[in-house]
Amino acid sequence: MTDDNQKVILLDRDGTLIEEKDFLTDVDDIEIFPHSSEAIGILRKLGYVIVVVSNQSGVARGYLTEQQVIEINEEIFRRLEKQDARPDLFFYCPHHPEATVAEYRVECDCRKPAPGMVRMAEKLLNIDIRTCFSIGDKLSDVQLCQNLGGKGILVLTGYGKSELEKSESAGTWPDYIADNLLDAAHWIQKILEH
Repeated sequence: MTDDNQKVILLDRDGTLIEEKDFLTDVDDIEIFPHSSEAIGILRKLGYVIVVVSNQSGVARGYLTEQQVIEINEEIFRRLEKQDARPDLFFYCPHHPEATVAEYRVECDCRKPAPGMVRMAEKLLNIDIRTCFSIGDKLSDVQLCQNLGGKGILVLTGYGKSELEKSESAGTWPDYIADNLLDAAHWIQKILEH
C-alpha cells in the first residue's frame, strides 16, 4: 500500500443508512434516515470513500431476488445523489449457510464479517483498509473492520441495541457506540481532529 491510498468508510445499509424493514423487498418501502446525507457529507469532507457493504440473506431465504436488491440499491443511490451524498460503491452478499434457496447455501467469503466485499472494493478503488472504519447496527459490521485492522462502530439504530446486549458474550466490543450514523460521523471527525 502506498501513501496515495484513499481512506474508506464501510457502511452498512439496513438499520444504519436506511430504516430496518426485516427483508426490504420494494423500493417504495425505502426510508433513508434523515441524518444519513449529512453524515455522508461529513465523512466525504474528511476525505473518505464511502462503500456500502450489506448482507442480504433475504435472497438466500427466497424473500427477494438479486435483481430486487440491485433495484433497491440503485434507488437509494438516486435519492442520496439528490442530496449530494451518494456512496461510491454498493456491495451485497446474497448468501447464507442455512439458505432455503440451494444455490445461495454456501459458506462464502463475502458475508460479513468475512472480508470478501472489502476485497472487491480494494480491486476497484485504491483504498487503505488498515485505516478503515466500519459503521453498522450489527456486531458483524464491527468485526468486519476490526478484523482488517480498522475500527468498528456500532449504531443503536436498527438492531443496534439488541446487538449491544450480545457484545460481551460474543467477545466483540465496538470501538465506539453511536446513537446513529451522524453521531458516528461526528466521532470520526473528532478523533481525526485530535
